[in-house]
Amino acid sequence: MDKQITLITLIISSWIFAQDNSFIIKVNQVIGKNTEFWKAAGSDHLFYHSLKPAGQFLLKRMAEKGSHRYLRSHHTFNKDLKHGVIRGQNVYSEDQDGKPIYDFSNINKVFKSYVENGIKPIVEYDYLPELLINNVVESSKGNDEGMTIINAGPNDWKKWSDLMKAITQNFIDEFGIEEVRSWFFEVWNEPDGWPNEQLEIFYKMYDVFVDAVKSVDSELRVGGPACYHEYFLKSFLNHVTNGINYVTGKKGTQIDFISYHIYGLSGKWLNKAPHIEPQVQRFTLSVLWLQRLLKLFPSLQGTAFHINEWGLSSNYFRTVKDYPDLIYRNSISSPLFLFKLVNSLYEIEDNYKFPTSLLLYWGFSWEADEDEFFVGKRELLTAGNVPKPIQTGFEMMALLKENRIKVIKAKKDSRFGLIATKSEKEIVLLTYNYEESESEKITGNDEIKIELNGLKKSTSYQIKTIILDKENNNTFQKWIEVGSPKNSKSTNLSQIKKAGNLSYNKIINFKTDDEGKISFDLPLMKRSAMLMIIKMNQIP
Repeated sequence: MDKQITLITLIISSWIFAQDNSFIIKVNQVIGKNTEFWKAAGSDHLFYHSLKPAGQFLLKRMAEKGSHRYLRSHHTFNKDLKHGVIRGQNVYSEDQDGKPIYDFSNINKVFKSYVENGIKPIVEYDYLPELLINNVVESSKGNDEGMTIINAGPNDWKKWSDLMKAITQNFIDEFGIEEVRSWFFEVWNEPDGWPNEQLEIFYKMYDVFVDAVKSVDSELRVGGPACYHEYFLKSFLNHVTNGINYVTGKKGTQIDFISYHIYGLSGKWLNKAPHIEPQVQRFTLSVLWLQRLLKLFPSLQGTAFHINEWGLSSNYFRTVKDYPDLIYRNSISSPLFLFKLVNSLYEIEDNYKFPTSLLLYWGFSWEADEDEFFVGKRELLTAGNVPKPIQTGFEMMALLKENRIKVIKAKKDSRFGLIATKSEKEIVLLTYNYEESESEKITGNDEIKIELNGLKKSTSYQIKTIILDKENNNTFQKWIEVGSPKNSKSTNLSQIKKAGNLSYNKIINFKTDDEGKISFDLPLMKRSAMLMIIKMNQIP
């Protein structure tokens, strides 16, 4: 246990719930499941990084800490080199007679490493193998977010469909039907860059993809379009609900989940005026607008909604050297943003009846593979296999329990938030004090008041606290304190690694009153979070 710091002043008495920064937690009022929809990550480079030592370390850590259960990657069907890193693999070639030759060995190794660690793949059937690219039809190269992939349909639709059928059957043969039915399948990534006059080609690709996957097993889950523009999503959903299916000739195409991407800001806006700060409200407003859009398609009511890429900023390869604002990819701003975002999405589920089924952070282990400390890429792991604070945030949230319980907040402000959960034996609260626009260097405490009711009457309980702030459980700050070494070979890693393993800051015992309530004041530092694990003391 770390140094003993008095962080909570317990007041075993009643107080009037009429002041700011006050929360009442109704322990006996379950409002929904803690679906853990945020336990997902991804990377352009997973077919490269996940089999390297740092990637293997991170997969095992994800399993040990329970921080993630889905991983998504591009380049399933093609090999691509960017920034010195190979993305994807060669799965398709042809013999001298033009007959297909498939090689799924690498992708099977990658997915096996996921499954062995309790993680499910989100499989993208992109991009086109070199031999299947249509070089005759004019295509677009990339989109307005910096992607450079060629957007075009295949030169041979049957060979492409057969490839998808073959790899799908391969997954079932390798991993078993029940396992593969728990995965998700998509056909492309960010098709927003397709020329408008060729959108029908993309729609045909989706229809052929659905037919190929479902022909292998009708219970496999297909969806998309993994776009980031509402106008594109609207047009796509109009096709799958009202358009003529290019395979069946009938109206509509199956869609089991709708996927969309949201970032706090575009990486193309960095270092430019006006200055833009990533805001959680950017996400919540987008989700509410998307709910309105989906109401135009009644047949899709209840379809799972995935945000299967998110981050504070897009453009994964940019660093703090040229873009100092990206310090938030290194600091505890990222996990605090995560906590606030998850809390806001749960509030949308509760108040607007629109649940988010999956929230996928885009980042993995690139910094660790390059042995670079905190360069500002959007990764979960940095040099020396040290978890960045964003990974620490995922590991803190993994301690939440399976049932969400009622929280009443006195003031509808955005700085303070509290997620309350429970199991049969424990209550776990996660509270934060975070305003996105404030400086990374801001200091000072605020005080919130918490009341729990519905506990056992006149009973002894214990609170264990885990703090995330400048001093506690913060690998980035510890790295600064030891001199900001450039790589793991130039420092003693013990102190930095210690900061990456969650430690309790205080253990406190208390007794409820004769109504089963407890109230306490909680000093909470600006730009910090606290996890509280509450359970009954054992009777001697």
